[in-house]
Amino acid sequence: MDEKREPRKPRRRRPLHGRHPLTLGALALLGVSGYELWVRLEDFWAWSAGIRHLSQVRGTPFIQDLAIVFEAPEMRALGFKLLFLLGAVIFAVICLFRRSRARGAWVLLGLDIAFAGAGAFMGLYSLHPSDWLQGLKLLPLALIAVGCVMNLAHRAALRRKRKTTKKAV
Repeated sequence: MDEKREPRKPRRRRPLHGRHPLTLGALALLGVSGYELWVRLEDFWAWSAGIRHLSQVRGTPFIQDLAIVFEAPEMRALGFKLLFLLGAVIFAVICLFRRSRARGAWVLLGLDIAFAGAGAFMGLYSLHPSDWLQGLKLLPLALIAVGCVMNLAHRAALRRKRKTTKKAV
C-alpha cells in the first residue's frame, strides 16, 4: 500500500470533425454581418442627423423625436435589420466559442436555421437567381449547419464505437 501510484494520464478527446466548417462559417458570418451592420449603422446615422439637429434646436429629447420617426415603416424595417445583424454577429461569436463541442449543437443548428429563415423573410438573403449576391450571404450559415451536423454525426459514431468496444470486452 505504500507504493506510489502513477499519475493518471489525461484522457485525450478526439476533436470533432465539424469544427473546421463551423469555424469558417462563423468567421465568414462575422465578417459579412459585421460589415453589413456597419453599413446599416452609417445609414441610420445619416437618417438621424436631421433629427439630432432638430432636437437640439427645439430642445426636446432625442429619443422622443426618434420614436416619432420610427413610426415610419422604412425606419422600423431598418431598426429590425440592425437588431437582426447584431444578433447574427453575436451568434457568430458564440459559434466560434462552441465549435469544438457537440453539446449544444442542436441549439446552434436550430438558431442557424432560424437566422436563415428570418434573414430571408426580412429581405437580407435571397434565393432568386438574379440576386445571387444576396444568396451568397447564406453560405456562412450553410457552413455552420454542415459543421453542426458533422459534429453530431461524429459524436454519435464515437458513442457507437465505445458501446461496441465495451460489449467486446
